[in-house]
Amino acid sequence: MRKIVATVLCIVMSVALLSACDSGKNETLTVWCAEMDKEMVTGMVDAFMATKPAIKGITIEVIEDSNARERVEEDPAAAADVYCIPHDQLGALVAGGHLLEITGSKYLDAIALNTVPSISAGQINGKQYGFPSSFETHMLFYDKSIISDSAAHSLESIISSSVPEDGYQFAMSFGDAYFSANWFFTYGCKLFGENGEDKDFCDFDSAGGVAAMTYLIEHSGSFGNLNGDSAADLFKEHKLGAFVGGPWNAAAITDALRSNYGCAALPGVDGMDMRSFAGFKLYCVNANTKNKAVAMDLAAWLTNTANQKTRFQMRNLIPVSGLLSDDADVAASTTAKAIMAQGPHAIAMPSIPEMSNFWTPTGELTSGCYDGEIAISELQAKLSELTATILGR
Repeated sequence: MRKIVATVLCIVMSVALLSACDSGKNETLTVWCAEMDKEMVTGMVDAFMATKPAIKGITIEVIEDSNARERVEEDPAAAADVYCIPHDQLGALVAGGHLLEITGSKYLDAIALNTVPSISAGQINGKQYGFPSSFETHMLFYDKSIISDSAAHSLESIISSSVPEDGYQFAMSFGDAYFSANWFFTYGCKLFGENGEDKDFCDFDSAGGVAAMTYLIEHSGSFGNLNGDSAADLFKEHKLGAFVGGPWNAAAITDALRSNYGCAALPGVDGMDMRSFAGFKLYCVNANTKNKAVAMDLAAWLTNTANQKTRFQMRNLIPVSGLLSDDADVAASTTAKAIMAQGPHAIAMPSIPEMSNFWTPTGELTSGCYDGEIAISELQAKLSELTATILGR
């Protein structure tokens, strides 16, 4: 009789509480996240565990890792159980069979609380593989003691401003294609077609691509090639007028500029709106996780409305939950307003597997143009090579 009761109790608890019946085995589930997110995500994991007292013998470890796709493809067996990715990596990971499809009303109903674009960003061929976490695109940070609010709307006005001789009027990361591709998009170029789904179309070698890189070469003397940390340091010394970054840079730059902190949508360039990538961060579950129920619940927890608000408060990451669309704190944030203002000029990153061909060669070309390693006379040939590489030819 005791055996029967124990068996029934184990079954009931397993169904109700994530296979909570203690198997007697100690398990460690891992979560990968960006270095700057580790403290925040660890707090979320601790709160998750506090709500699951029936989970026995399970430890969840948070590990810094910002290159999930590369790590997974190199050694799938060593991949984390749950990890955060930008949505453009989804196609390659799904094609490799690395992600667990999200099914069941418990999870799909929770995902449905988010915006339609963020939900779609987590899908491949109509199947859901990612829990939406946040929205991001680029924004302009500027020093109000150097750049006026009106001047911030035009790159030409920005680069005509006065800065110390060892400073820069304008800066961004020209070796990072996530940012430097803005130049191609601003001049009308398309990456994988109109909707980012045509693996056979890229026109970076068009007249628009040549014009974009020509502008970059001709004006590089006014530009700085900086990352977010370097930009914050120069802002603090008032040696930088404006910088293109993301909302994750807002805290450091706000601290550097204080009352001179300015932010806005990206400036116009050559009479055109500067365009940018738009991306969504997703939490995904390893297809080979040891405990699918716990891993799936954890991914859902890390992306719930409350934790999206926490990300906004701690890291300025823009929530995608519809329940936060009228949140007073989000509405009052100048950083959030800048991101939302850039939104209409942002292009969703393609998520097809061919995106893996794009990043490194594009960053190398734009960096070469900035550094003066590529002459205007060479652009057509260099852009033709780049386009062929992106298309896998």
